[in-house]
Amino acid sequence: MGKDATNDVMQGMAIGKNSQIARLKRIAKETRVSLAIGIVLLVLFFVSMVGFALESRHQIDCTMYLNQYRLGSKALTTAVRSYAVTGSRQYYDAYKQELEVDKNRDTAWAGLEANNLTAKEWEVLNEIASLSNGLVPLEESAMDSVSAGDLQSATDYVFGETYNSTVTTISDLTDSLILEVQDRLKVRKNVMLALQTICAVLFLLGFIKMAGQCTKTVGFANRELLVPIVKVSEQMKVLAAGDLHTDLDLVADDSEVGRMVEDITTMKNTLVGIIEEIGFALEQMGQGNYKVSIEREYVGEYIQIKQSLEKIIDEMRVAIGDISTATQEIDSGSGQLATAAADLADSCTSQACQVSDMVMLISQLQENISYNEKEAEEAVKISNLASSTLVAAGEKMGELDVAMNEINECSRQITLVTTSISELADEIEMLSLNASIESARAGEAGRGFAVVAEQVKKLAEASLEAAGQTSDLIERTTGAVDKGLQIAKESAVCMEEIQMGAEETASRINGIVEHLKSEVGSIDKITDGINVIAGLVDNNSATSQETAAIGEELKSQVESMVDLMGRFRI
Repeated sequence: MGKDATNDVMQGMAIGKNSQIARLKRIAKETRVSLAIGIVLLVLFFVSMVGFALESRHQIDCTMYLNQYRLGSKALTTAVRSYAVTGSRQYYDAYKQELEVDKNRDTAWAGLEANNLTAKEWEVLNEIASLSNGLVPLEESAMDSVSAGDLQSATDYVFGETYNSTVTTISDLTDSLILEVQDRLKVRKNVMLALQTICAVLFLLGFIKMAGQCTKTVGFANRELLVPIVKVSEQMKVLAAGDLHTDLDLVADDSEVGRMVEDITTMKNTLVGIIEEIGFALEQMGQGNYKVSIEREYVGEYIQIKQSLEKIIDEMRVAIGDISTATQEIDSGSGQLATAAADLADSCTSQACQVSDMVMLISQLQENISYNEKEAEEAVKISNLASSTLVAAGEKMGELDVAMNEINECSRQITLVTTSISELADEIEMLSLNASIESARAGEAGRGFAVVAEQVKKLAEASLEAAGQTSDLIERTTGAVDKGLQIAKESAVCMEEIQMGAEETASRINGIVEHLKSEVGSIDKITDGINVIAGLVDNNSATSQETAAIGEELKSQVESMVDLMGRFRI
């Protein structure tokens, strides 16, 4: 099936709601939606996690920098108070270390600027910075008093009510600011945590949904696709093995697999119908009935099978008709051949009888000549009687000449008959060859006819060989007869001369005796030739009888062939 035909079939297949394609598309769509939702929820979950981490980090940083700012202020306060009380230089150096080197308050301030405090929080922080800066003059006065050796004044500066209240205010403001920042960031953390929790729950639900869709997809693929495909594959293996009667364990419906099951069932029914019809047609043809016809409607590539089978049936009808006609002609020719062979056998038998008579005559002539030879010395006394005897011998020689002519004429007729037999054998062999060709075309149904054609061919070859042998023998017989005729004519002339010599003078008796001795040798030769001719005629007779028997057998075989061809109905 071509690509265009396949596309037409695919376009012609309507996709119903229950088809595997429609259901698989729905499942795939639901899976894609679940996957998209899951991805979105996963992104939100990671965003909330990042936001929560950032807020936590922001809270920690703000608290750390505020504590660092407060610790810096406390370090300055502690150092200046310790210096005021003790006057020890190390506390002064610690104060300068914090103020000029460590600069914790400056570092904390820069860190707080990077953490996006609110305006209100900056107001509190600026107030704390202002209060801290307000303590600097008192601390400088205390350090100057310590330098002057007035520790009491220095203590009054840093432990006085103004300094204490300011430090207390700074500590309280710092604590409240830390709490305010923590509360603000805690709310944001809680929002992020809630969002993270919601996303996690939704993602879990989406994952469960997606897992369900995957399970549903796997179950659908296994139940609706894999199992039916395996069953269809097993069914196709069964069909490939030639079994068209094993049922497919699937139900036909409007789904793709159901339509496939319906198509397979239709294909099986079509194949079973085609095979049954072809088997019936071949069975009828095997029984000789070529009137059978193909009635079933074939589709697709099966049309070629139907056309080929119809062509075979038509050609077999024509071939069998031709063979039947040729068989009838062979039957007629074989009858004529049998008749001709019988006539030839009768003619040869008649020739054998005539040759036998001639042999007897020659034998008598030989006896007479021998007797004349012995009695030649008394020929003078009985010359008149010898003359009469020579006249009788001349008459016998005339009869011999007539008999020889008749043998020659019979040989010529036999030659014509053998020529007809050879031509008839050639025609039979040609018909046998045509019959063999037609039987080969017929295949198994013509095997029996091929055997008959082979037998006909063998009979034709045997007839042709026998005819050849007969022609050869006849040619030899004709040659011998011609020689005998020549000798007979010469003998007749000699007899006439002897007769004339006997009438003319008895004095030439001695010459006649010598001549008779010569004639005895000639008669011996004639006797030998006649014996050869007799053998040839006998052989021709036997050959002609054998030819007649072959003709009868050929006629019987042809009649059997006619009966065999009568079994075919065309």
